[in-house]
Amino acid sequence: MAPDSDLKLTTDQISWFGSLFFVIIPVGCFLSGPFTHKFGRKSLMIWLCVPFFFAWLVFYYATSAALLYVAILLHGFINGLLEAPILTYVAEVTEPKWRGMLSSSSVLASLGGIFLEFLLGSWLPWRHAALVNMIFPVVSFISICFIPESPHWLVGRGRTEDAEKSLRWLRGWCGPAAVSEELEGLVKTTLVKEGANEAETPFTWDPYLHRGFLHPFALVIMSFFIGHFSGMSTLQTYAVSIFESLGSSGYISASAMGLCQLAGGLVCICTLPCLGKRRLALISTIGCGICLLVLASTMDLPQMTPYASVGLLLAAVFLTNSCSKVFPWVLIGEVFSGRLRAVASGLASCVGYALGFLVNKTYFNLLSVLTLRGILFLYGGVSLVGAVLYYFLLPETEGRTLLEVQQHFSGERDLVKGKVNPSFTPDS
Repeated sequence: MAPDSDLKLTTDQISWFGSLFFVIIPVGCFLSGPFTHKFGRKSLMIWLCVPFFFAWLVFYYATSAALLYVAILLHGFINGLLEAPILTYVAEVTEPKWRGMLSSSSVLASLGGIFLEFLLGSWLPWRHAALVNMIFPVVSFISICFIPESPHWLVGRGRTEDAEKSLRWLRGWCGPAAVSEELEGLVKTTLVKEGANEAETPFTWDPYLHRGFLHPFALVIMSFFIGHFSGMSTLQTYAVSIFESLGSSGYISASAMGLCQLAGGLVCICTLPCLGKRRLALISTIGCGICLLVLASTMDLPQMTPYASVGLLLAAVFLTNSCSKVFPWVLIGEVFSGRLRAVASGLASCVGYALGFLVNKTYFNLLSVLTLRGILFLYGGVSLVGAVLYYFLLPETEGRTLLEVQQHFSGERDLVKGKVNPSFTPDS
């Protein structure tokens, strides 16, 4: 908040305000999977727009730190509940050749929102910015009403005719013949391989204790850890104060950071089909690690200008968002089987946000012990170690069907040394 703000917060209150979002969002994520499984992807997304509107209303009328905490807790809980329906919907309605791009585009939309918030924060008082944000839940509520429910969820409820209508809409308002083969495969996979009507099948944790879940779950959590502890979550939360400590204008540099995040997300979408996930992950983590280590080594040199310091930090932001920060959300949509996807997405998001809380809440403690230079060394080191882990553990899933990806995690196929397959050519 600006120094002349009508609401003053202490450093500890700011720390809690920056971290409470990550405290409550895992709770929403944990409930998100079962709710999505029961009520459907579209329905849950629609009705969560209502409390979203009221969360921004509480922000606007907040007169104390306690009300700000209530607003951020409500905001975080709703965000958590939205994780599973959004991630599973994108994975289930897209054709395989577009899956990677569209999964990363959902992250790009989030980065665009962050950039917009930085702009609003630099142009408007924070209460007016909250007022502007009330528009988005209303627009979202109306827009989502016009899209169909996930055909996968509909088939799982025995609503095959509705699933056919949904597929026809999603594939360009085509005729029944154009989607008959895809629908037949969906019915076979859902009703034969994964069990009969999902609405009649009692929920059990047993499938989540086997390799087919634990292996991809561990990979997603590893990617969340690398993304958060390479420093970008902390930078996003405390951007203004970090840039000011480098001698730059806080809000202007934070807006530039939002633009770099957006540009990195665009690069991810454009290059993912040809470079693949492994190459992008290695470029992203190695590049970010080098930028942070160089900045940590040179930031106190007399000849190091604020522009150079900010430039290195913005380069790290761009490189991280070109893959490393986006990566976990892309993986979530494709590494889990259809039967487990909704709940698994919620659980993985839950752990991911818990890691985000941990890195944000410990920032000021680390700052008092290590100083900003030490923190940059730590984050840069994590990024480079992440590159090594990705090299040995990350499968190349780009251009592979969901079945091939699941075969890798069940031990039937090895995609760690696999090549990008944008044309979906079958293996010989």
